[in-house]
Amino acid sequence: MSARDAATAIAEKKISSVELVEECLKRIDSREEVVGAWAYIDRDLAIKEASLRDSQHVQGPLHGVPIGIKDVIDTIDLPTEYGSTIYAGHRPRREASCVSLVRRAGGVILGKTVTTEFALYQPGKTTNPHNPAHTPGGSSSGSAAAVADFHVPVAMGTQTSGSIIRPASYCGVVGYKPTFNTFALEGTKPLAASLDTLGYLTRTVDDLTLMREVFLGKSAVKSTFNNRPHIAICRSPFWYEATADTRTVFEQTAELLANSGFDIEEVDLPPSFSDLIDVHEKLMAYEIARNYVREFDVSVRHELGPKTRQVIEDGWHVSTDEYLRLRAVTRHARDKFAAFSNEFDAVMVPAAPGDAPDISATGNPIFSRVWSLLGTPAIALPAGAGESNLPVGVQFVADLDADIRLIDICKQVEILLEGRAPQIAFA
Repeated sequence: MSARDAATAIAEKKISSVELVEECLKRIDSREEVVGAWAYIDRDLAIKEASLRDSQHVQGPLHGVPIGIKDVIDTIDLPTEYGSTIYAGHRPRREASCVSLVRRAGGVILGKTVTTEFALYQPGKTTNPHNPAHTPGGSSSGSAAAVADFHVPVAMGTQTSGSIIRPASYCGVVGYKPTFNTFALEGTKPLAASLDTLGYLTRTVDDLTLMREVFLGKSAVKSTFNNRPHIAICRSPFWYEATADTRTVFEQTAELLANSGFDIEEVDLPPSFSDLIDVHEKLMAYEIARNYVREFDVSVRHELGPKTRQVIEDGWHVSTDEYLRLRAVTRHARDKFAAFSNEFDAVMVPAAPGDAPDISATGNPIFSRVWSLLGTPAIALPAGAGESNLPVGVQFVADLDADIRLIDICKQVEILLEGRAPQIAFA
């Protein structure tokens, strides 16, 4: 079930929260040895919380529904280790605001999902549930795998470069990175304050709306497009990184939209956008280095993975003057994209270079870096399959704060794409 279907069934007493949580735990028992999506689960605590929900009147839109929390997000009753042995057994004294909002909406915290080390590039134990020899992506690896493999209907993620969109594409689920600073990050381990964004992974676009209601309340704002959305088809300046699988799925999706009544127009981003990958990489590294002074101390540095150490080291080689220049370039690029995107209801771009590569790395975030830098909303949708029968996604973006319009467009696209991406057998 989707999160909305589950919440409705619980509210109507067709199932209980305890029954749903127990079924999720059974699924995890049967698959966790292969998938490795979870950093920590307290079964008794989850059942206790579900039992409490069953004894209450409906508390909110997520009442009784189990949810996974990425392990860079603080929880007061479960360990939060940030994917690092430096924080083994760490118990925060308070929980993140997003966790409190989930509880206030009646949700049940099932457990903590695996993250790459400090939400960077050092892989964790999670595998791609479609094929364990391949990566689930990163850094929201456990969240994407848990949702794709039917452990929970929704799981929290974060994105600083491509940590929601890429895993969603690799695992064949829906990923949502909202407009920068839409959801409160209090209680989430910071990487780069200019880029960090809280989002989530689901199996349906409709659940994006449900979760926005959990974090923001209901919105009276309506979509501003007519019955024929105007979609820009943009291969991006990084098309050279796209594999044959991504190119095929991207072209097929564009053709599908055109044949289904969408008003599509092929466009190119401004030439200067090709430089934004470097801008994002340096700006992110600069901020990470200054956020991770404690973790880079010589007394614990040996516990960091080599990919994590490298990012921090790179950050200390970016000067303050260069950082200020990067911020100015970013502001200018945001203005240029606002003018560019104002002519369209949404822009379709690749979600990842191809299907999931092998398990040794989390994949290249090149098709997400620009949108993380600009702070625009982005949604990944499962759109097809590669030659290895692994999922391949597409990504839709829009201007700042156009999230509601973007979600509504993606609801239409989701219907058209149904059945095109490979599904995991549920047994």
